[in-house]
Amino acid sequence: MPQASNIEGTIHVDRYLTNFSVQFVQDRSNFVSQRAATVIPVLKQTDMYVVYPRGYFWRDEAAPRPLGGRPRQVGYKVDSDSYSAIEYGLEHVVDDRQYANVDDPINLEENATRLLTGKMMIKQERLWATQFFATGKWTKEVGGVVSSPVDGTSILHWSDSASDPIGDIDYYKDYMHARTGFMPNTLVLGAKVKRQLRTHPDIADRIKYTSVGIADEQVLASLFEIPNIMVARGIYNAADEGATDDFQYIVNTDAFWLGYVESAPSLDSPTAIANFAWTGLIPGATNALGGVMERSRDDRAHSNWFQCRMAFDLKLVAQDLGIWFSDVTAPAGAA
Repeated sequence: MPQASNIEGTIHVDRYLTNFSVQFVQDRSNFVSQRAATVIPVLKQTDMYVVYPRGYFWRDEAAPRPLGGRPRQVGYKVDSDSYSAIEYGLEHVVDDRQYANVDDPINLEENATRLLTGKMMIKQERLWATQFFATGKWTKEVGGVVSSPVDGTSILHWSDSASDPIGDIDYYKDYMHARTGFMPNTLVLGAKVKRQLRTHPDIADRIKYTSVGIADEQVLASLFEIPNIMVARGIYNAADEGATDDFQYIVNTDAFWLGYVESAPSLDSPTAIANFAWTGLIPGATNALGGVMERSRDDRAHSNWFQCRMAFDLKLVAQDLGIWFSDVTAPAGAA
């Protein structure tokens, strides 16, 4: 309720400021799920896609043709896989009494949109982190060690000044390319890993004479020769409503992922992670990410309702096109 106070003989009624408010809305760039995945719009909730095993296409089988004979015959196998988009939804209701009693600068409908879309982004980010930024998902996994790293298995903790982040990235770029024919184009860094890279002596020495002088994402992209570098900074509240807030990073801060994500998907284009976005959920209204924002009237409840719906399947498509690195900056359990 507005509070009245008598100051120097005048009455002032406290009201909400119309030029300032405090609302914690996360920057979309903090989230990686929609960028570290190939978005593939699909019209049906479930369907199949063709998979060509690459071994058939990479054998050296050409041979001299015998006089009067046919050339050596070769073939290939066709496999298949499928996706199944799950619809996620949230609803927020604004009662007529709230419309009648609201003060400036509160915008009930704008707040409803921000509330629902923000929560949907958190849901998708947590799914991405659980399915791809974790142990046991990729063919190749690498761990940080205190000493004596072994090529192909481990790297020296990047918190050690003797470590070589650029050399590590170069080694595993070539490692993936030699086995898949594709050079990694995407690097997703946990927040702690990014913080360590900013102060790593080798990187600091390489950029000290540049105009930037700070190891931001663009500078790291140049040093690592990887076009898409992103830092996962999405945060969520792990506490139930009514309990003490428990804010946490969604993505493991002491890990990173290196892989190939196709930016322009087409037939026969591989990718590590696909986001099968069901654009046919509401034809003509669903956006390219499988999402839609709806509002309508519930006269019996004397309210307007707002719904955010999103249908997608985040799917690991090619296990060989991603490498998972854990415990990168310090021994497991260290701060």
